Amino acid sequence: MTGVARGPALGVLEIATIARGVVVADAALKRAPAVLLSSRAVSAGKHLVLLEGGVAEVEEAMAAGARTAGDLLLDRVTLPAADDQVWPMLGAPVAPPDWAGDHGAEAVAILETRTVCAAIAAADAACKAADVTVRDVRFAVDLAGKAYFTLTGTLDAIEASADAARHAAADRLVGAELIAQPAPELRGRLFR
Repeated sequence: MTGVARGPALGVLEIATIARGVVVADAALKRAPAVLLSSRAVSAGKHLVLLEGGVAEVEEAMAAGARTAGDLLLDRVTLPAADDQVWPMLGAPVAPPDWAGDHGAEAVAILETRTVCAAIAAADAACKAADVTVRDVRFAVDLAGKAYFTLTGTLDAIEASADAARHAAADRLVGAELIAQPAPELRGRLFR
């Protein structure tokens, strides 16, 4: 998904059942001319619907989808202007190229959320708060429906971005950990 102009708006609906998730995608697309990026089942029997397009179109499609989901809507996020680093995350899992030689990666943040929507909102806030780089990304698959992503940057940037991510994820945050100067064996490959 890199190199392609996206959005500018991104909307994600996280539904408790797969069957209702497909119905939600249909309702959203019938309501407004948003672009369907993905409609897929993930771990914990959840379903994700990812939409992009103009702000008004995505907001209208999201509202229709949320109404259709009803009490099966687990979470949602609408980003009128998603950060450029958020778009590639949507193809999760994302394993970054080796960043062991990146001297600007003096610190790492690992953020884990209860929902995929919370991870997307947290990553967007983190990237807008400071000059950081999104590295590892995993959404729901083999994680009991949870999600995580990692960021690298200077220690000050990581602290600022992690604070923004914590605030954006709020009560959907499972954990946020920071490592200053990761061990050489972990640099570039936190998850082996």
